[in-house]
Amino acid sequence: MKLILLAAGKGERLLPLTKERSKLLLDMGNGKTLLDEQFENIKRSGVIDEVILVVGFMAEQIEEKVRAYGGNGIKVKTIFNPFYELSNNLVSLWFARGEMEGGFMVSNGDNLFNSSVYRSLAESAADGVYITISRKDRYDFDDMKVTLEDGKVARIGKDIDGGAAHAESVGLSLVSGARYAALFADSLEGLVKRKENMNKFWLEVFNFMRQNGADIRPYEIDGERNWRELDYHLDIEQVKRLIKMI
Repeated sequence: MKLILLAAGKGERLLPLTKERSKLLLDMGNGKTLLDEQFENIKRSGVIDEVILVVGFMAEQIEEKVRAYGGNGIKVKTIFNPFYELSNNLVSLWFARGEMEGGFMVSNGDNLFNSSVYRSLAESAADGVYITISRKDRYDFDDMKVTLEDGKVARIGKDIDGGAAHAESVGLSLVSGARYAALFADSLEGLVKRKENMNKFWLEVFNFMRQNGADIRPYEIDGERNWRELDYHLDIEQVKRLIKMI
């Protein structure tokens, strides 16, 4: 199975650490970068054999890391998004549309998951479209919040009121089956054709699909034990703690 990893952003909320370096290449305190840790967990999962890495900011650095990594059991391909400074990761995902065949996963490039998350998601899901979620006591303005209806995803967005949210999207999805892969790619194409969507997050695809009658299914994980996002300076220590746990 392929994993499309969206890693074109500038990571400005981590300045000055990311002034001249991709956040994927920040040292996690153990001599390994975030990208090293991701590759190791992806390989350990046993269900992903190819990573499609969409790059933009400091692309040469990431590509050099990929060459040095040498695959190590998984195939890694990079795709360059030349518009990374003018758009959000919806456009980055569009550049990978040619890779959307059969079953594939999509993830934010700054997320770290326990290998068991990839494995359990791939092994337990029937054909369909799935979004990985986690629940917590409260949701803040920057969380990618999720509302549920009849056991399915109703809407995803940062603009959802925290009190109305049922869960948080943790930035990993699975599209399983040729029919759903084609539907996903067509929906992505439809969104990108509209100029007002250039700065939308890639998860907007699921809102579009839902509005057009598709079922989006949640896949719940324990976020405390299985996932961290590297977005702000405070996140660095949390990511390091997760690395020690897994």
